[in-house]
Amino acid sequence: MASFSKKIGYESGDAMMAQGPHVLHEHVASKLETALGRALPQMEVRFQNVSLSAEVAVTDTSNPKANLPTLANSVKQTVSKVVVRKSTGRKEILKNVSGVFKPGTITLLLGQPGSGKSALMKLLSGRFPVKSNIHVEGAITYNGQDQNSIKKTLPQFAAYVNQRDNHFPTLTVKETLEFAHTFCGGELTRRGEELLSNGTPEENLAALEAAKAMFAHYPEIIIKQLGLQNCQDTIVGNAMLRGVSGGERKRVTTGEMEFGMKYVTLMDEISTGLDSAATYDITNTQRSIAKTFRKTVVIALLQPSPEVFSLFDDVMIMNEGEVMYHGPRDQVLDYFQGLGFVCPPRRDVADFLLDLGTSQQHQYEVPLPPGSGKRPRYASEFAEVFRQSPIHNEMLKSLNAPHNPELIENVDKHMEPTPEFHQSFWGNTRTLMRRQMMVTMRNIAFLRGRALMVIVMGLIYSSTFYQVNAANAQVVIGVMFQAVLFLALGQASQIPTYIAAREIFYKQRASNFYRTAAYVVACSVQQLPLAITESVVFGTLVYWMCGFVSKAGAYFVFLLILFLTNMACAAWFFFVAAISPDLNIAKPLAMISILIFVLFAGFVVAESQIPDWLVWLYWIDPIAWCLRAAAVNQYRSSHFDKCVYDGVDYCKQFGKTMGQYQLGLYDVPDDKMWVWWGVIYTIGCYIVFMTFGFLVLEYKRYESP
Repeated sequence: MASFSKKIGYESGDAMMAQGPHVLHEHVASKLETALGRALPQMEVRFQNVSLSAEVAVTDTSNPKANLPTLANSVKQTVSKVVVRKSTGRKEILKNVSGVFKPGTITLLLGQPGSGKSALMKLLSGRFPVKSNIHVEGAITYNGQDQNSIKKTLPQFAAYVNQRDNHFPTLTVKETLEFAHTFCGGELTRRGEELLSNGTPEENLAALEAAKAMFAHYPEIIIKQLGLQNCQDTIVGNAMLRGVSGGERKRVTTGEMEFGMKYVTLMDEISTGLDSAATYDITNTQRSIAKTFRKTVVIALLQPSPEVFSLFDDVMIMNEGEVMYHGPRDQVLDYFQGLGFVCPPRRDVADFLLDLGTSQQHQYEVPLPPGSGKRPRYASEFAEVFRQSPIHNEMLKSLNAPHNPELIENVDKHMEPTPEFHQSFWGNTRTLMRRQMMVTMRNIAFLRGRALMVIVMGLIYSSTFYQVNAANAQVVIGVMFQAVLFLALGQASQIPTYIAAREIFYKQRASNFYRTAAYVVACSVQQLPLAITESVVFGTLVYWMCGFVSKAGAYFVFLLILFLTNMACAAWFFFVAAISPDLNIAKPLAMISILIFVLFAGFVVAESQIPDWLVWLYWIDPIAWCLRAAAVNQYRSSHFDKCVYDGVDYCKQFGKTMGQYQLGLYDVPDDKMWVWWGVIYTIGCYIVFMTFGFLVLEYKRYESP
């Protein structure tokens, strides 16, 4: 190891990776263990008799035409959902699954789509969305600690790489990984000097330097390990925006969860879109990490090549929620040969194993020795045979054996002191604000479109109603109504963006990247620049060209009202996006709310004309409060708040000033305090809507199992 310390430089990620990942891993691990005075922290995952089932709606397949998307069928289905009790059935996802994933090992999880392997990995990582219709049985422990007892901090110990590649498309590969690194931090960055203190002073210093260098350059190291050097400055992209390739995006998904020095890594089908060479390199690196850093690594692959298959220590084979085999990789062929199945010389072992328990297994059958019993055909039969095998008995011994004292010591020294989040609340918020602003500012097409729309619509409104007669309240208040409505309801276009970002939020929040409250605050700040710019540009054009009262104070109050309306409605549509399962629900909800906002704003229908049983909608409508504030701000100014205006003595004819008279035409109260009541109410609406959005994001998540 001493030779490594002379050759490896700490000045950059390239220097640290100059001799390859294996040399770097051995170099850093040896220094850390010397200073720790013991093995690196590790985690053993045990799960016993785990069953998972879900209550799902049962569809009537007896009449295929009844399920066609016709108008009549849609009406029938809607009515039946309201008046008919749903028919449900129980779907078994995992059935009595047991096993042990040991530190320092790398396990291959094999299974056909729908076999339950993804559900098992999500369950073990604490990411499975447990809802009222989900039933979980069995015990899951980490170094002897029950899953429920460490539920909040589990994501700090167990990383889960999802199958879906959800990223912000306008961020580059390097930026995506750097943000993940900033959020996750690591134990040694917080407690390095405390933990690395059991060697000589020189050894402790060398270990601390290695840990700091590893942390400082870890994004570069991950980029190098995953072969992303050539695209690190390319935006990630998505289906609508050209960026990196699908295989490169999959590697970004893998790299994003590598930060934080987790003890357990669960990777779900990371080879999608990758060639066999890239899959081999990634798996080989994970094997090196497992061996040198004593991590527990489990990787689910669909069709690994023989070279990739040979990198694993253990194999778990699943089908229909059952475990057909869980044991050493080098014993798997002999085990199934004993059951009467032989892998042909030209058949990949992984493909052979995946065919067992399916209709394809007949091609591997060989005659069984006399008296050896019945050959299994179904997944349940394979599982029953495995439960009676010596390999299963050895696994049970490990499952029921006392934990290694070092693992118990890890609980006290490393697991219990670990916080739920590595960053403070304000650290979270600052990082998220920086990221959200980058995402907003790089959406050039959206910004240009909004700018063009605001300017063009401002010019159309102001030129159409150029220098309107203040005595014509219908036109003046109508222009104000349109101005408030235009900026407020323009925020509805952000709903698809909010829903797309929500998927990324679900993934990163489940990994304890940041707090929900910090995310909501950052999203609030993200809206500010656009809201300010739109309000100033559009409000200025409308205010001066339409001939509103020429006073600076009234002008700035008008801009403030537009800005607050903009923000309040942005918060409302943020909440609508948060509470809706998908865009198909969010859009109708948004349209209904817009209809209510417009009808009960006090312009289309005056307050006195609204039925008594609906008038409460007028008093909670934020658009109505902003319109009242804007109207009072205009007509109660000294320029209009006088008896004689344009040759008409309003005090003599109507007993009120010109401004009060015009406000009365639309049942607008004429007290000047209504301006500030409107401001206060709109601020309150903004806070309430964002709070509702926070509560929904924190406690109600539309994640598919």
